[in-house]
Amino acid sequence: MLFATAFLPAEGQTVDTLKAANLRNVDIVAPRLRGKLRANALGQITLNLDFLNDMPKLFGNADPLRYAQSLPNVQTNGELDAGLHIEGCDNMHNEMSLNGVPVHNAAHLLGIFSVFNASHYAQMHFSPTAISAGHANRLGGFVDLSSPDSIAHKLTGEGSIGLISSQATLRVPINGKMELTLSGRSAYINLLYHRLLNMSDMALKYGFYDANLTLTYHPNDNNMLRMDYYSGQDDGELNEKVSVYKGNMKWANHLGALHWERRMGRTTLQQTAYLSAYGNDFYTEFENTHLRLPSSITDWGYKAHLSFAPLSLHAAVVYHRLRLQSPEVSGDRQYINPAAPQRQRTLETSLGADMALSLAEQLKLTGGLRATIYRSPDATFYGLDPLLHLVWESPVGAFLVSGAIKRQYLFRTGFSSLNLPSEFWLSSSAEHRPQRAISLSANYRTALFKGAFQLTAGVYHKWLYHQTEYVSTPFEVIFNPSNNVSKHLIEGQGRNYGAQVMLEKRSGRLTGWVSYAWGRAQRHYPGTALIGEYPASHERVHELNAVATYQLNPRWRLAATLVWASGTPFTAPENFYMLNGNLVSQFGPHNGARLSTYVRLDLSANYLLYCRNGREHGLNLSVYNANMRRNDLFWRIRIDGDGYSYRPLSFLPQQMPFLPSISYFFKF
Repeated sequence: MLFATAFLPAEGQTVDTLKAANLRNVDIVAPRLRGKLRANALGQITLNLDFLNDMPKLFGNADPLRYAQSLPNVQTNGELDAGLHIEGCDNMHNEMSLNGVPVHNAAHLLGIFSVFNASHYAQMHFSPTAISAGHANRLGGFVDLSSPDSIAHKLTGEGSIGLISSQATLRVPINGKMELTLSGRSAYINLLYHRLLNMSDMALKYGFYDANLTLTYHPNDNNMLRMDYYSGQDDGELNEKVSVYKGNMKWANHLGALHWERRMGRTTLQQTAYLSAYGNDFYTEFENTHLRLPSSITDWGYKAHLSFAPLSLHAAVVYHRLRLQSPEVSGDRQYINPAAPQRQRTLETSLGADMALSLAEQLKLTGGLRATIYRSPDATFYGLDPLLHLVWESPVGAFLVSGAIKRQYLFRTGFSSLNLPSEFWLSSSAEHRPQRAISLSANYRTALFKGAFQLTAGVYHKWLYHQTEYVSTPFEVIFNPSNNVSKHLIEGQGRNYGAQVMLEKRSGRLTGWVSYAWGRAQRHYPGTALIGEYPASHERVHELNAVATYQLNPRWRLAATLVWASGTPFTAPENFYMLNGNLVSQFGPHNGARLSTYVRLDLSANYLLYCRNGREHGLNLSVYNANMRRNDLFWRIRIDGDGYSYRPLSFLPQQMPFLPSISYFFKF
């Protein structure tokens, strides 16, 4: 409880005498709210990233995207996948951004880390769908990490040293009006965990780095200038001992941006010019056959937002340069490679406006409209995307009803949907029209027990059009290489629908939330070999998430997260037979089988060795998969001599089904 005592006189009046009465020593008592989630009227959730200090850390790292997965609108991913599937949409339907600048692949390998170094930023903003005409042309959700607006008055820093990665952030004030923020992170996973990664039939070598630089300048109270730079690179190698398979994976993100925010009374103008680039190089070798699949995307962009209540105006221009995945095959056989990689250069121009109107004292209507002209090498597309939100602040809680039409002109595809470097970006064209979604949702939010708890619930339905699916296998690419990407793609429709509920405890020593979601993500590709309607590969019908933190005493902070979710679909073989010494599989219905139920409990404890005058350091102890359940990654066929086996593969080996870690953290 938070107690505030006022010792200054307070004037009051008695009804019968109308004479002033002097009140002294008034105690104002209210619960101290420690809730981690803050939601606005339109459903956007803001998380202060310092809450990650109390969360379970895998190898000393608590990643903000992994905790975004615990929100009720988001489907949990297994290991190897750091993407977000929001309201049934594919990960590529979302926009991930740093201070509003898009990042085209926000994942490092294994799904343990994203490219977001949380200590460099102050907040994470999450929207399950577009809430403004200023949001980019995406069908799914939006995740943005924002830097603090204030300038530090003294040198501060924080960091951690763990078993496979270390990170540090330093904030340097300059002349009271400028701040330089530097962050770095590096992984050395094979140094201590080479035995874990050297499994019975395969071995993994992997490392990455992230570097951030932000320079913030406040010349006066009405202007703020900011310069951002981010660079990150991954380098991995996977060797399969039984089948002499070898794979190399390299990918990198680079980002630079200039921001200017100017306040003119009640009017605010925000402008950003940026460059965002992503490239990958996937190489595999199998039985003296070599396959290389390079691809890249580079954006030069400018966007502006002008707000003067109740109206907001938006503008954006982005020049995209893409190198589509073009196979390069060599080996013992004679291969005919494409003459040159396929490239696309496109221009995306958008204008938008939002307006908020008060229909009654507790009833508010917000509408927006985004107009886009998209020019690709062989076609020009025009889009007009409206959105509408109706908010009713009733005595029993807040009701929100939303509807929107959204288009997406860039999309990512490839052999898998795990954010691996075998995936690539491509543009809408005369052959592949822009993807489109029509979405409806209704949500309810109310505070319980004087704000100590918050209850939210909602339903949604999305109709998806011009959805693409990559249907070729690596073997088809090897033996029939082509730079015509369209031959590997099919196009169809889909629909996502579901419901969710979440209860958050916001006060007391124990805080956190519990959420449950039920959802379907159905796909249909008429006129193809995929007959009928089937579930998307990321669909989890049922999902329960729990996140809890407990302040045991001033030195000990405990935390736990629990995930209990249905297994995701996959295509299982129905029959095996030998043909000329080769194993041949006959597969059943597409995505007709499911992995086993996914259950994982993570535990964490922070112990403060020292905490005084803004300085602290201590130890973090964490256990990943404390329930020791070996969750399925996928099923695989393994040929061993004259026999074979078909069984699920797990991320953690049987001899070590959980991952303990210890890290040292500091702050000054």
